[in-house]
Amino acid sequence: MNSFLSLLFFLFAIAAAEDIASDRAALLALRSAVGGRSLLWNLTQTNPCSWSGVFCNGNRVTTLRFPGMDLSGTLPLGLGNLTKLEILSLRFNALNGTIPSDFANLVNLRHLYLHGNFFSGEIPDFVFNLKNLVRLNLGSNNFSGEISPKFNNLTRLSTLLLGNNHFTGSIPELNVPPLQQFNVSNNLLNGSIPERFSRLDKSAFSGNSLCGKPLQPCPGTEGGKKKLSGSAIAGIVIGSLFGVLLVLLILFLMCRKKRGIIDSSGAAPAKQVEAVAPGEKSGNDSENNGSDGNSAVAAAKVDGKNGKSLVFYGNVNKPFDLEDLLRASAEVLGKGTFGTTYKATIDMGMSVVVKRLRDVTAPENEFKEKIEQVGKMVHENVVPLRGHYISWDEKLLVYDYMPMGSLSALLHANNGAGRSPLNWERRTGIALGAARGTAYLHSHGPASSHGNIKSSNILLTESYEARVSDFGLPYLALPTCTPNQISGYSAPEAPSYSSLDEEGVDLPRWVQSAVQKEQNNEIFDVELLRYQNVKEEMLKLLQLALECTAEYPEKRPSMDVVASKIQEICNSSIEKEGVSQQYYSADLNALQA
Repeated sequence: MNSFLSLLFFLFAIAAAEDIASDRAALLALRSAVGGRSLLWNLTQTNPCSWSGVFCNGNRVTTLRFPGMDLSGTLPLGLGNLTKLEILSLRFNALNGTIPSDFANLVNLRHLYLHGNFFSGEIPDFVFNLKNLVRLNLGSNNFSGEISPKFNNLTRLSTLLLGNNHFTGSIPELNVPPLQQFNVSNNLLNGSIPERFSRLDKSAFSGNSLCGKPLQPCPGTEGGKKKLSGSAIAGIVIGSLFGVLLVLLILFLMCRKKRGIIDSSGAAPAKQVEAVAPGEKSGNDSENNGSDGNSAVAAAKVDGKNGKSLVFYGNVNKPFDLEDLLRASAEVLGKGTFGTTYKATIDMGMSVVVKRLRDVTAPENEFKEKIEQVGKMVHENVVPLRGHYISWDEKLLVYDYMPMGSLSALLHANNGAGRSPLNWERRTGIALGAARGTAYLHSHGPASSHGNIKSSNILLTESYEARVSDFGLPYLALPTCTPNQISGYSAPEAPSYSSLDEEGVDLPRWVQSAVQKEQNNEIFDVELLRYQNVKEEMLKLLQLALECTAEYPEKRPSMDVVASKIQEICNSSIEKEGVSQQYYSADLNALQA
């Protein structure tokens, strides 16, 4: 009996070793295809469960978290061998291509986060067979095709996020009972919104050609009333045709009278007389020759007299006018909570950023008063508002173009063989600039807050100086904008606070828990783990971040104090500059080898 148990235990041990070896091989295939220098694992370890971003239960890999790791290229076949995988997060990388076919083997997968990449093609059918999926986020990719009704096969699905893609067609009737979060904004969809989604916020459907609640009613309805009957439609059509014919007849008679040819004898008069309205000059009057009173240019001039021209701020000579801006070539930089952002290149070669606001229903006078307050905000660490254009149907904001892009892009989407890592000195300098800019807004800005702080709203100059952007937008959009639309971090006591990130994780609390468990390696960017000489400064900055996200307001430092503390951390790092520069240079050479 003992011999049999020993043999059984031996066979189980062999099977376990084979399982973890198979998982390790799948991870190595992933690293070889898309990770490279980003997945800095100790390959001498036979057990991958200690590798960064890899989590196991027993002898199998159950969770992979690689958000913002500069992964690029296409996913290889092999991940399907991770048959016990429950959570896969590859968000905010630069992955492209299609979802590998062997994902069909991931039958235990519950959470799949692929948003913020460049995946393309239609959603493959095998995804609809992953019956344990609870949260699926495919947003901000290049997926196309129609949204399949086969999502109804996923009977446990509670979150489905498909925004910022190229999906076409209509939204199918999705009857999955637990589905609570749903977003298809900024696609190419049309048709009516299913009744089930009528109570969602309209931001879940914006940027499409959709109709119905929570958007505007569909044509042929009156706020959800029944459609017109066939006989009523026929009557409207016949009446419209009769009306058109009557108008044409009247115009014909007026034209004949104008030319003076209505004569009892039918003969034309010797001289034609032009009919002129009272107070109007005749077309052959010399003072009216060359007038463009009815031209589009004149209409624009009249518009300008009523305050509808392009308005600039500060002591800046008007570099261009509205016509130059409208003629400019435009490139979409992104679609956000408050509208679409474009890079506009004027004919003279000058580039600016134009944000086209949407869903702003504030009265024009009120909006103008608010925008003027925002325009007065000037600080070396904020992106100033350079100008604006306001009309009843358009609201455009003009900013300087920042060619270096955002901090988010630099951290998560800057790939290539020549890429240089963002070293500690630059990171602390960016943090200091962002803190100073935010402190200025807190003391001078409208409503004394930014309202949407996140890394994508921290822009950088060519010398890596931070500029806080998009400040004042919630202030301008209110009361149209709803708290759930704001994606940046907000204090727990604020109405707009959302405790969960894209993966359903309360990030501040998770970081606090990791610090208590001394799992700092799970928090810090892997690129920084090599700089042991600044580890003390890294921990100080982490502790400061935790203080800023404290649950009770009285325990949080003001932004002035935050900026001062970051300055102290920078000074401490400068004192070690001789050592740190040696580390940075050596590491940069290793990365470029």
